[in-house]
Amino acid sequence: MPLKISQAERMLNLLALLVDRNRPLTLRQVRQELGKQYPNSNEAARAAFERDKAALREMGIPIETKTLGGDAAGEVTYWVNRSNYELSDLKLSDDERIALQLAVATVRLGAQHGEEALWKLGGEKVLRPTAVSVNIGFVDQNMSAITDAVMQRRTLNFDYKGEKRQVDPYGMLSRSGFWYLIGFDHLRKDQRVFRVDRIEGKVTASTIRAFKTPVGFDVAAAVPTEKEMMAAGDGEVTTATVLVDAALVAGVRNEFGSAAIIRERADGSAEFAIPCANMSAFRLWLFAMVESAEVLAPASVREQVMQWLEELAAGK
Repeated sequence: MPLKISQAERMLNLLALLVDRNRPLTLRQVRQELGKQYPNSNEAARAAFERDKAALREMGIPIETKTLGGDAAGEVTYWVNRSNYELSDLKLSDDERIALQLAVATVRLGAQHGEEALWKLGGEKVLRPTAVSVNIGFVDQNMSAITDAVMQRRTLNFDYKGEKRQVDPYGMLSRSGFWYLIGFDHLRKDQRVFRVDRIEGKVTASTIRAFKTPVGFDVAAAVPTEKEMMAAGDGEVTTATVLVDAALVAGVRNEFGSAAIIRERADGSAEFAIPCANMSAFRLWLFAMVESAEVLAPASVREQVMQWLEELAAGK
């Protein structure tokens, strides 16, 4: 069954995904990346996606499209070129940028104006520990409570993986289509990362200025990249050889580096050494490319992928 989330939250996740990815995505890939946020029916999913896309374009976000040829003739890919809608570098100092973020957050201009401007100014980046994290308006009740807690330094209380958590929220980050909360977990007595859509029930918050954000805290560094997540695991096999179609080679090279290329083929495709110690993260990365990537070796990883595909085909 599809997840019960608002269109606004789904739009936010769609925008984060299209901005975050370094390659265009088809609707099938978008649906795979965003899990069950779109309806199961192809027709209903297409209709919901078109509504989201139209709404984002009305807000001034240029979602670009391209119709594929060859074996994928007629299939459309989508992406957001941030350079087409971000403002040029205003050469603001760190203090000036922080002051701008604080002013927008305090005055609460709303998603249609101030928060959109933060996106255009690269608001996803937290430049200093005292900076206000991104506050984008099309969110559900939990997201609104969490962003307020980040800005006002309120300790959060919520259920996560069946446990009561008390967290000092240091910041938030959108990555790979999901929102992450980073903060000090009083239960674990350490800094932890929480995926916002996996928080169970509603969150509550304490009084303002309940904690201090650590000096030098870096939101972007706190949340593992896709590459880091794929390498961080306890699997016996740590690397797989993956053949990537020519159309996606450049994106995979940018993601994993030229050193990951094992062999380039005459048709423009290439074989890459891809980390797979974390098989769950590897699966998400691999299936996002649908038929444009194939695991060649080792045999154990290839067999695991075939098993996953058989289970998907069987509807398990």
